[in-house]
Amino acid sequence: MKVIIPMTGYGSRFVAVGYKELKPFITVQGMPIIEWIVKGMYPGEKDFLFICRKEHLDRDSEMEKKLKRIAPKGEIYAVDGWVKKGPVYDVLRASEGIDDNAPCIINYCDFYMAWDWEKFKADVEKRGCDGCIPCYTGYHPHLMAAKNVYASCLTDADGNLVEIREKYSFEQDKTKAKHSPGVYYFRTGAIMKEYCQKLVENGPTLNGEYYASLPYNYMVRDGRKVWVPVNVEKFCQWGTPEDMEEYLFYTDCVRNWDAV
Repeated sequence: MKVIIPMTGYGSRFVAVGYKELKPFITVQGMPIIEWIVKGMYPGEKDFLFICRKEHLDRDSEMEKKLKRIAPKGEIYAVDGWVKKGPVYDVLRASEGIDDNAPCIINYCDFYMAWDWEKFKADVEKRGCDGCIPCYTGYHPHLMAAKNVYASCLTDADGNLVEIREKYSFEQDKTKAKHSPGVYYFRTGAIMKEYCQKLVENGPTLNGEYYASLPYNYMVRDGRKVWVPVNVEKFCQWGTPEDMEEYLFYTDCVRNWDAV
């Protein structure tokens, strides 16, 4: 299964507080974020497509080598003349490298999660869904702040998507909502391209960007089945410096507690 990772952003909030690396290469507990994703979330997978800005690759002569070390058989697509329109727009620019007949995942580049990758692949094949949004629920420290809202899913009795909404919670108590970590599965590349294109043509955008969650609302309207399992065991939010500090704080608390 092809795992598509858009990583064209600059990580301006990290730069503002002194980080030198691009966000996917920030080291967390001894390993770059992008390596946590590739090796931790997709063990044994080889088919990766990294979507990068050409200017980033030109500026950092080691960037391609770093990605090849992490995923030796992975492909790198260099976006020339990048414009800030969000991950869906970037994925469409790289669409020629995505097989129309094979399943694929769009995966964001600023988080980590624990799940059973092999079981997920078997489950989506067995269910025959056109799309799938793995979710987490329950207590997670990053949900505590009232301002922290992410992509939330509303589902029917069979666990299929009714609506996904960005920067929102369908439950007043956010620990009871189904939150997308940033992993978006499509049964075929053709389905992914069709509905990403619908989003770009018709919107909506959020802050001028096309989010990878939002094509699914068009899929639901067309009668396609999008499964929303709660199969993410643990989720680590690393999207901002505040998220990172909070994660490290709670990790240290747990480690110190275990040491007592």
